[in-house]
Amino acid sequence: MDLTFLSPRSRMLLALVIFGTIGLVRRYIPLGSVPLAFLRAALGCLTMLFLMRAGHIPFHWDKLKDRAPKLLLSGLLLGLDWVFFFESFNHTTVAIATLCYYMAPVFMLAAAPLVFREQITRRKMVCGAITVGGMLLVSGVLGSSGDVGDITGVFCALAGAFFYAGIIIISKTITGLDPYEQTSVQLGTAAFFLLLYCLLTGQLDFHTMDGAGWALTMLLGIVHTGLAYGIYFGSLTQVPAQTTALLSYVDPVVAVCISVFLLQEPITGLQLAGVLLVLGGMIGGERRR
Repeated sequence: MDLTFLSPRSRMLLALVIFGTIGLVRRYIPLGSVPLAFLRAALGCLTMLFLMRAGHIPFHWDKLKDRAPKLLLSGLLLGLDWVFFFESFNHTTVAIATLCYYMAPVFMLAAAPLVFREQITRRKMVCGAITVGGMLLVSGVLGSSGDVGDITGVFCALAGAFFYAGIIIISKTITGLDPYEQTSVQLGTAAFFLLLYCLLTGQLDFHTMDGAGWALTMLLGIVHTGLAYGIYFGSLTQVPAQTTALLSYVDPVVAVCISVFLLQEPITGLQLAGVLLVLGGMIGGERRR
């Protein structure tokens, strides 16, 4: 898919808007979270391999062998990440699930001094605290009746965020691989582990799926995973890091808008205030002085 007529920023923005509609697509797929995560990983891996072949991007088998343990672990975490993320949509709104899932940077902030020996600035600590406070309002834990923010959905989204943070931390230690190469291996590994789990637990059952469900699953795996990752990675090296960090919050903004205006899922005034605190705290933490 040739998108060279778009600027790198526009291509990245397009990928992030696609990511922001994942909750909408998942809402209408009548399939369990584990088999759905398997299908997404498998279809995404196949699409990435097609893009690599079309772009003449080779596999460096010697490098992959040296980095195999980290790639396998990150692939396993990716599978767990998607299972919990998809499951969160079964228990709460798209807005709440997505915003709680975007607590991953806060988990990374907490891990930075231990894993990377990085010092946490006062500004990042304040922004992290604001984000956590906003998440508590969004989830309904504070100041809400809890009718919308089902605590099970919140915990599933936070579990997904925890595994997502683990993927990012491990990926930061994997160097020397092309992003397409690394991602295709991680997707393939996630698909392998999820397939094994489905076979062992008898969850590889698609009797609930209809034509629309299969079409949306193909959309989720090919467009929302393979093509969106390809577009994102293709523009990543051409967009400044600061711009990339700020644009990344287009994803949750799109998800919130879909939840409120398209799906018309209920949201209270306190939860709306929490949305603003979460986004403000995240963006404030990414901005340079």
